[in-house]
Amino acid sequence: MNKKFCILSIGICLSMILTAFSGCVEEEVKIEMKNPDMLVYYTFGDAKTLDPADAYDSASAEAIFSIYEGLITYIGDDLDNFYPSLATSWEVSEDSKKWTFNLREGVKFSNGNDFTAEDVKYSFDRVLTMNSPESGVAWILAQSIDENSTVIIDDYTIEINLIEPYGGFLSTIAYTVGFIVDKDYVEDHGGIVADTENEYLKLNPMGTGPYMLEHWTRNTEMVLVQNPDYWGGWDGKHVETVVIKYANEAATRILALKNGDADISVIPNENLEDLENDKGIIVIPYDSFDVVLGIFNTKSNNIYLADPEVRKAFSYIFNYQSAIDDAYVGFMSRLAGCIPNGMPYYDTQNGGVPFYNYDLEEAEKILDAAGYTLNEDNQRFNGDTFRLFYNAGNTERQKMALSFQQELDKLGIVSSVTAENWPQYLHRMFSTNDWDFLFLGWGPDYNDPDDYIAPFVGSTDIGQDTYNTGWKNATVDEMILKGKYTTVSSEREDAYKTAFDIYIQDPAFIFIGQRQFIRPKRDWVQEYYYNPVRDWYWYDYYKE
Repeated sequence: MNKKFCILSIGICLSMILTAFSGCVEEEVKIEMKNPDMLVYYTFGDAKTLDPADAYDSASAEAIFSIYEGLITYIGDDLDNFYPSLATSWEVSEDSKKWTFNLREGVKFSNGNDFTAEDVKYSFDRVLTMNSPESGVAWILAQSIDENSTVIIDDYTIEINLIEPYGGFLSTIAYTVGFIVDKDYVEDHGGIVADTENEYLKLNPMGTGPYMLEHWTRNTEMVLVQNPDYWGGWDGKHVETVVIKYANEAATRILALKNGDADISVIPNENLEDLENDKGIIVIPYDSFDVVLGIFNTKSNNIYLADPEVRKAFSYIFNYQSAIDDAYVGFMSRLAGCIPNGMPYYDTQNGGVPFYNYDLEEAEKILDAAGYTLNEDNQRFNGDTFRLFYNAGNTERQKMALSFQQELDKLGIVSSVTAENWPQYLHRMFSTNDWDFLFLGWGPDYNDPDDYIAPFVGSTDIGQDTYNTGWKNATVDEMILKGKYTTVSSEREDAYKTAFDIYIQDPAFIFIGQRQFIRPKRDWVQEYYYNPVRDWYWYDYYKE
């Protein structure tokens, strides 16, 4: 009886264990790949424009890089070499001023029109004439060429004569502002008007790239489909459709990735640990040149921001370690100045050591010495509100804004925090003075320190001030131009050091940090790579 009972008990236990194990297996749901010919990318913040002549934000570039093309391009994660695209070969004169490009024959725009040298000249001249009234991106070409620079030799040969020899020239035309539009198409839809956006081209792109726009529902989704006339062809493995979904709520983007509705998704750093146990999701941090910035409006109607002492004090009030630990969950390091770590001349910025650190006592001393003392209500600046902005859906910037507000309050500084959708956010910065401080980032347009220091602290006098801060210093402008056009390394080093020693004492920016690039994806996405100068190239990816 005892033996029978024991055997029966063992049998029952085994049965229970197997049942429990079976239940665990059933609960571990395997996510099946959906829509093998469609790649779905979940992000936040709608694109601002699909016109390459005025696009200067990552959300717009995500589509433009696949709709349009330039003369040259990057391949994979290679930053050191340029490869043929609409040009098949090129050469430069001994004095480095004359570039000759042999163009690819047989290329068609997605409307069926032929691509020729006339389109190249038209596109470059259009950027200079239109002069990017919203974004200011035209400076990237204007620093090297003018409207007399591009010369048509024949239908498939173009010559570009630089204003000055410039080692970064090829990098500049590999960015979206150097992409080629169809002359006839643009002329049929508004043409070129000096210093004026082409409203039609913003919403109706027409390029030679592998994909073309099917539809764009603002703040909801953008759908790209294969360009049947693409010169690169469709042999091999490529997705037929690319869907870019806009969802400001992080929970929506996380759920979409977890259940397989999203193939790639933008996930806040604080939520990355939520993906650790999800089989089939890959999370890889990549070192990047992406910098995180706080930006002062020195010409704001908040008159206090015109005072450098106020901006210096605020640079001590910002809690940098909180931004690293709380907002970016450790996936960010400190930044010394305009030039990111990893690029040449980083050490010209205080030896690569940040000049400002979180120090409320030092900030209080500066404000008191400048006459901005507490009033009877324990408020500074007569209780005027310091207005902080961040773009809706960006959890990291939201956290930094709220943290900054708390620190400002400790010193009696009244502030407000406002979130805005991406297009409106950029419009506020580019086209108004109705802001005091906002959070933004910067990634490389081209792989050179000049792409950081010039747009950050160069003034409008030399075609800069990309963030519309209103900051200007003649010596800094002179040093930027010296660093840009000299080929002598020691001269560049001296120029950037001189510029840093000036702008860091009169800050228009809080240099917060340099972040890692992280875009979690499903493991069925193949041939994904990270290139800091070109984030996405949908033609290369496929699902399997």
